[in-house]
Amino acid sequence: MCGGAAYDATVTRYVVVGAGSVGGVIAGRLGQYGVDVLMVARGSNAEALRSRGLTVRDPDGTTTVEVPVVTAAAEARLTTDDVLVFVTKTHQLAEALLQWVDQPVHDAAGEVIGTAGELLPVLTALNGVEAERLALRFFRQVYGVCVWLPAMRTEPGEVVLQIGPVSGVFIVGRYGAGGRDVLETVKADWEQATFHVHVVDDVMGWKHRKLLANLGNAVQALLGADADDDLHRQARDEARRVYDAAGITIPSSAEEKAWRGDHFDLRPVAGLDREIGGSSWQSLDRGSGDIETDYLNGEIVRLARAIGLEAPINEGLQRLARQAATDRRAPGSFTVDDVRALIAHR
Repeated sequence: MCGGAAYDATVTRYVVVGAGSVGGVIAGRLGQYGVDVLMVARGSNAEALRSRGLTVRDPDGTTTVEVPVVTAAAEARLTTDDVLVFVTKTHQLAEALLQWVDQPVHDAAGEVIGTAGELLPVLTALNGVEAERLALRFFRQVYGVCVWLPAMRTEPGEVVLQIGPVSGVFIVGRYGAGGRDVLETVKADWEQATFHVHVVDDVMGWKHRKLLANLGNAVQALLGADADDDLHRQARDEARRVYDAAGITIPSSAEEKAWRGDHFDLRPVAGLDREIGGSSWQSLDRGSGDIETDYLNGEIVRLARAIGLEAPINEGLQRLARQAATDRRAPGSFTVDDVRALIAHR
């Protein structure tokens, strides 16, 4: 194994680690539009993908595409033309990084010339702002991705996307020192597949801005898809005060609106007769027993504590969401009065 410089080959394959809603839409659209992609999935989802293909349902119709699938990192046989795209939840990321970092990477002649951690670019398409720090411990080339993509995996092998014809908007940038040439290839490949991609210098500013929106994930999970927006507003206002005290600046609402455009007018999807919420709502809906809000509301709590402040609203939402996941409570199990009382009684 060598510890040499990062590769400079043209990207030809995206290895999507995480086959949930976002990962499913990314892999499905890339495969649909002829971009080389490999999905990493497990259990019944992997079985469905292999036997029936990947189905993406959106407001304009339904598409099923055959996408190669592996169930473990060792099956992927990585080459210097690969990019790893992590789309797990943040609390699942450390385990995934360890599974991939030491995988051998082959050159065009089939010789092993290094490891994934040494040679391959990594895209971290996750909510929150912790994923990039985690990834940089293991991988030399880390590129943060701010994701706007409203989707849900409704059953194994199928995802529902609530917008179209644009399938999602991504803001991407290098995390840490180094160039970003690979992102121009990512932009070209992903825009071919109906995504909008914006390459920026300060991706973390955008991820901090997106975090403000994701503070409402806990509210929605606890109260249901039609959540009390005032609780989210209070959590967001509290986070902004913490940002200001910590010296964190974020892009403006006007900048976000300019890039998101009018692509996020949610529309009905034919045949979908059930409620759909965000990622934390989906965790409770599946009864997974865990939830990502420790890295959303919990990030505001961590930041506040680090500078000698408190963030009681986000701390309360973090605690309640974690308890709801541990107890395997369904989304929407709490009333507004329940949540407010439990936050106050801490």
